[in-house]
Amino acid sequence: MSNNNYNKKEKSLKNLLRPEVKAISPYMGEKDNFKVKIDLSGNESPFDLPQQIKDKFKEKFDKININRYPELYSDSLREKISTFLQHNTGINVESEEIIAGNGSDDLLDLIVRTFVDKGDYVLSQAPTFSMYRYFTEVNGGKYVDLPIIEERFTFKNIKAEIDKYNPKLIFFCSPNNPTGEFLDRKTVLKTAEYFDGPVIIDEAYAEFSKNNLLSEVKNFSNIAVCRTFSKAYGMAGARLGYMFADRIITEEVGKVLKPYNLNIMTDVLGRIILENNDIIKERIKYIVEERDRLFNELSKFTGWKVYNTEANFVYIEGEKTKDFKNILNQNGVKIRSYNTEPAAVRITVGSSKENDVVLKSFKELKNVD
Repeated sequence: MSNNNYNKKEKSLKNLLRPEVKAISPYMGEKDNFKVKIDLSGNESPFDLPQQIKDKFKEKFDKININRYPELYSDSLREKISTFLQHNTGINVESEEIIAGNGSDDLLDLIVRTFVDKGDYVLSQAPTFSMYRYFTEVNGGKYVDLPIIEERFTFKNIKAEIDKYNPKLIFFCSPNNPTGEFLDRKTVLKTAEYFDGPVIIDEAYAEFSKNNLLSEVKNFSNIAVCRTFSKAYGMAGARLGYMFADRIITEEVGKVLKPYNLNIMTDVLGRIILENNDIIKERIKYIVEERDRLFNELSKFTGWKVYNTEANFVYIEGEKTKDFKNILNQNGVKIRSYNTEPAAVRITVGSSKENDVVLKSFKELKNVD
């Protein structure tokens, strides 16, 4: 093919793109200009999977026929998740009320594709998980957010947004990423009672909190709760999440779900982890203790605001966070920064040794200041 013809086809392909795809940029993380020794930017667990879980997985793996497709819709895993939730929460969860996906992101995208048509509005809070906007806009929807700061996150304000935009669905992240706080329960439930569409509660960090809204699925047919194995369970590299919702939601979202959507290795690993949850509980306790240690020390500085957190990270707001980030980077620590007004950073809770480096950097900041 000649260069002219090649370039012509290249231009034609771009012209064939959907407008939503043309307008959007791919998700890109922050670029590093230093050697990363400690990565506290992704809200991952500081622990790899326990060796005993890996050994059990290897044993199961030897018996898996990789040449065969996995279960069509992960029935065994969904049954295991429903049993696990019943045992740990006392809620009567049926496997038909569970959908499993490649991380909770996969499910959030499925929900948008199920309900949101071109030009439809989706409502959420701000700041929050950036993928809500991404999934909405790439699927042709319009995204509207309501600030959760300065006491603006009230039912009255949310109701006004619902009345104004008539959204197809609402996303609430609780505990919220990146700020870490658990959203006011009454506000969320009053919203679900008033709003006729689906209210999606993203509980990616629920295991680190004493609060959750899982039981409300049984009280509100329009509430769906999404959770992930990427954070507390240390499975970020394997990608597994699930949604718990009334059948009216799972049946419709299930129509959009691809058959064999979950690979057999993730499916098996997820079931093994749920059967060995005591180890995970110990690690969650450790992370919460380290989180509180970080929060208490970082809150002693008057040059910024440290948000109350019920997640596995600490969110700090203030212009001094720019200096703090620079010092952390100089010490080889990667964190997440936000180009907001005022500037902000989010620091994942790491191991005790990793958190010591954060606090050592904090001491350097105070000495300079």
